Amino acid sequence: MYCRNCGKEIAGSANFCGGCGSPVAVEQENTQAASAKAPVINEAQENKVIFILAYLGILFFLPLVSCPNSKVGRFHANQGLLLLITSVAGQIVVNILSGIILAISWRLWSITSLISWAWAIAIIALVIIGMSSANKGEQKPLPIIGKFTLIK
Repeated sequence: MYCRNCGKEIAGSANFCGGCGSPVAVEQENTQAASAKAPVINEAQENKVIFILAYLGILFFLPLVSCPNSKVGRFHANQGLLLLITSVAGQIVVNILSGIILAISWRLWSITSLISWAWAIAIIALVIIGMSSANKGEQKPLPIIGKFTLIK
């Protein structure tokens, strides 16, 4: 290890630099914190493609199969499952609502089309948010639906 101030080599057990006297405890804590985070970062980088694919509908189970003991994998699998359930349930609601609107008057078909497009865009936005989070190696929950946990 080297001193940040003067660049002189410091013994591993030293608390202060022998050249300039500056403390090195902060550097040791930073290296310990970095080494504690390293397995999570490596795991997220090694399985990045699988975590990204978890947000594509039925493929939510891929992290559970490929890395079953991974907390990060379970997180992305959970987010993918929540997204799948939300998209299917929402599409059912949109179809029922469209049927009701069209039963009232066929001239209101533009409203049903607008509702369907809005729902599709919302789901695509959630997919993109989830995939970008997985690509960065982060564990950010999806907006609105991400706070629920189905896979522990």
